[in-house]
Amino acid sequence: MSAGQKHTRAEVDIDEDVELLTEQTKALKEFGEKDEEEPISEGQRYDFSIRWGTMLAGRLRRLVHYSSLGLLSHADERRFHALCDELRTLSDLIDRFELAHPVARHG
Repeated sequence: MSAGQKHTRAEVDIDEDVELLTEQTKALKEFGEKDEEEPISEGQRYDFSIRWGTMLAGRLRRLVHYSSLGLLSHADERRFHALCDELRTLSDLIDRFELAHPVARHG
């Protein structure tokens, strides 16, 4: 690379990650509503907790990583922060179903 060239990192596509994370946050809200009508079985809670944990360990962690490396466009960075804000609003439901809490912010 010559002195005049600027090294830039390619932006990544996070549409699928955001879509899946959004679906899981919506599913958690619906899960809470169903539980108020009729208690959710332990099997259903367990199945949901596996999906939730997978989402946090895979999709959310990847977004945190991409963000920390500066690989998100400005629009995607805003979407990521909006998703983090949404996840914070779910804290009571997360506690209620004894799910893992997301760690969505990087250092």
